[in-house]
Amino acid sequence: MKKLRQKIVFAVFVSVLVVFMLTVLSVGAAIKFSTISRSDNITEFIADNGGKLPIKKNYDKLSESEKIRLYEFDEETPYRLRYFVVNYSSGKVESVNVEHIAAVDESTAEEFAETVLMSGNKTGDCYDYRYRVSDDNTCVVFLDISDEIESSNYLVIIMCLVALMFVAVITVIFYFLSKRVVRPFEENSRMQKQFITDASHELKTPLAIISANAEVLAYKDGENEWINNITTQVGRIGELINELLTLNRLEEIEDNIDIEEVNLSEIITKAADDFAEVFKGKGVSLIRNIDQDVTLNGNKSQLERLVSVLVENASKYVSESGEVKITLKQDSKHTKFSVFNSCEIDKNVDYSHLFDRFYRPDASRTSKTGGHGIGLSIAKRIAMLHNGKIEAVPSGDGLSFNVVLSSKLRAGKKQNKS
Repeated sequence: MKKLRQKIVFAVFVSVLVVFMLTVLSVGAAIKFSTISRSDNITEFIADNGGKLPIKKNYDKLSESEKIRLYEFDEETPYRLRYFVVNYSSGKVESVNVEHIAAVDESTAEEFAETVLMSGNKTGDCYDYRYRVSDDNTCVVFLDISDEIESSNYLVIIMCLVALMFVAVITVIFYFLSKRVVRPFEENSRMQKQFITDASHELKTPLAIISANAEVLAYKDGENEWINNITTQVGRIGELINELLTLNRLEEIEDNIDIEEVNLSEIITKAADDFAEVFKGKGVSLIRNIDQDVTLNGNKSQLERLVSVLVENASKYVSESGEVKITLKQDSKHTKFSVFNSCEIDKNVDYSHLFDRFYRPDASRTSKTGGHGIGLSIAKRIAMLHNGKIEAVPSGDGLSFNVVLSSKLRAGKKQNKS
């Protein structure tokens, strides 16, 4: 439940962060669009009026269209704006008006105008200025928008800081509330685990009685087909109960497991030796590519179970006269272990589900191969407890189970000093 809680909090953090960032970007884009639109309106008005911005004192002399466009300005607008104009006649500079700006002289204004005309664009940005070229190329207007840019940038920065503050506050609040959110899931999980434990113990007694009675019948009347079936099925149910209890115990473990330095090469070599006769009986070629003296920090019994599950799984599903390849490699950060077995690959099967409890791509194989679809769930849990991962990767002629484990001791785990 700890990891579920962490995932929920992380999901909330990412969601809130994305929403706030999109909001900030939307507001920033809206401000920029508004600034450009307003600036283009002003420069167009100035260009259409021969490089001057009319004031409302001369309102009566304007045309109706000019009156409408001047409606959003007031008497102070011409004195509040910083702009300069370069007028052309017959392709040459006729006049330069820099009366409304102090940062630009006439020569600089002419250089800006020449650059703009060479670009061929009618509107655009030139440093901190928004420019417009009249339709007949006789007037080039530059409007200083540095204050608007600075203000919008400052506003966006403030919004980002406020958004990050809100994200942090919301995440912290939800972190504490997440205890209540996951409580029903935690209670449900606890009840499921308790049910499995109780049911498993309750089943063991009648199974022991059935097994004992079958042995008595076999002793008195001799073995027969029905007694052998009873014994076989009782054994299968017993194995299923033990696997369920094992998986239940592994899922109760969070992070603190007893670890020690484990020689994984020896564990894998022993597992391969144990199943060598099984492979030989099926006419299967066993290929070993196991680096020697590969060690890592981990729980020895759990790693033995992980290796055993994968090798046993290969022995069950390898094709007749096929091939099993066991590989072990290690680098400075990771230990990589894989078991490949040749088999038919079904393209319609999602092999990632092999690690789900009781999942089988072909239910008819249950009776043929034995097992209950829990072993790979146990293997996945063990890999997770060792800060690793496991995956099933189909290839053209078979299936490979790849395990990647951390070669280093993970913080939060207990180390076995003995």
